[in-house]
Amino acid sequence: MKMITDGWTILRNPGTFRHVAAPAVLLAGLALAGTLRAQTLLTQILELQTGWNAVYIEVDPAEPAPAAVFAGRPVDAVATHDAVPAGGQFVKDPGADLALAQGWAVWYAPSRPDAFLSNLYEVQGAKAYLVHATTNATLALSGEVPPALAAWQPDAFNFVGFPLQDSGAPTFAQFFAGSSAHSPGRIYRLVEGKWRQVLDPGAESMRAGEAFWIHCKGASDYTGPLQVSTPSPFGVILSQRGGSEIVFRNRAPHPVALRLAHTADPDAPVPLSVEIDVLDEAAGGMRKLWLHLPAGDWEQPLPPLEPGAAIRLPLKLRVQDMPPGERRSQITVLTDLGTRTVLSVTATGDNQP
Repeated sequence: MKMITDGWTILRNPGTFRHVAAPAVLLAGLALAGTLRAQTLLTQILELQTGWNAVYIEVDPAEPAPAAVFAGRPVDAVATHDAVPAGGQFVKDPGADLALAQGWAVWYAPSRPDAFLSNLYEVQGAKAYLVHATTNATLALSGEVPPALAAWQPDAFNFVGFPLQDSGAPTFAQFFAGSSAHSPGRIYRLVEGKWRQVLDPGAESMRAGEAFWIHCKGASDYTGPLQVSTPSPFGVILSQRGGSEIVFRNRAPHPVALRLAHTADPDAPVPLSVEIDVLDEAAGGMRKLWLHLPAGDWEQPLPPLEPGAAIRLPLKLRVQDMPPGERRSQITVLTDLGTRTVLSVTATGDNQP
C-alpha cells in the first residue's frame, strides 16, 4: 500500500489539510485479524480448541445456515445469545442445556440425537457465539463485514466481542477507559471451558475473535476508544448524485493515533477524492480543494486525536474516472490501541440510480 500522493498531510482541525513538500512514501501491508480480499470480503481465521470456545464472528457468511457454515468442520454445537427485556443471562457453564436457557438460540449438528432441538437458523457477523469443537481446529470464515452497531443491554451482562487487530490488542482497561458504563469492569472470559472473571483489567489483553461477558451499567452506545461513523449504517455510499463522509471521534481519556487503509479490487478500482481546506499563503487565506486519492490501494495516517476531539473526512466519487455500474471496496481504520473498524465503500457509476 502507498501513502496518499502529492505531499499532503492532515491538520488537527476536522476536514482541514495542509500542503507540505514531502515525497510519497511506500508502506508495508496491514497486519489484520483477517485477510482482506477483493470487493468487500474478509476472511476471518479462528483457532478452536477442543470443547467450548467463545468467539466473535466478524463476517456475514455467504451461506449463513449453520449446517453450511460448519460443514466438514469438527463443530457439533453453536449458540448465541440475544438480549431479552429481563436482561442478559450469564451462563456459568456453557455445557448446560442452552436450548432451555432464556434468550439463547442453539444449533446442534445433524449427527447429534438432540439436533431436533435446534433453533439457530443463521450465523450472522458482528456477533458473539459459543462454538463447541470435537477437536482442535482452524476455522476460516469468509463474507462481507456488517456494521458493528452498539446494542448494549443496560444493567446486565452482555455477550459481546469487538473487531481488533491480530497483534497489539488493548487491555480491557485501555479499551473501556472512555466508558463510565463499563468502569470498573465486570468481565468474564472463557478459560478451559469455564468462565473466569478478569480481576485485573489493566493486566489482561483482549484478543481478536474472542467473545466475553461484560456488564453494562445503565445505557451505553460505546463501541470502543475510537468512534467511527458514517451517514449510512451500510458504510460509505457514493454516486454522481452525492458524496459521503467519515467522522472519527476519540472517546478515550488520552490521545489516539489512527490511520486509514483503502483496499480495492485491482480489476475494479474505486476512485475517491477528499475535500480539503488549503492554506493559500499567496492569497492570504483558505480555499477548498478536492484531493484525488489513488483508485487502488492506499494508506494514510491521520493526526492524533485529543480526548473528545473529532475529525470529519468528506469523500466523493471521482465520476470522470468511474465507469458505469457498481464497484465496492473497503476502508479499514486502525489505531495505535489495536482496534480495527472496517467500512464498506459502495460506488455507483452514472448509469445507475
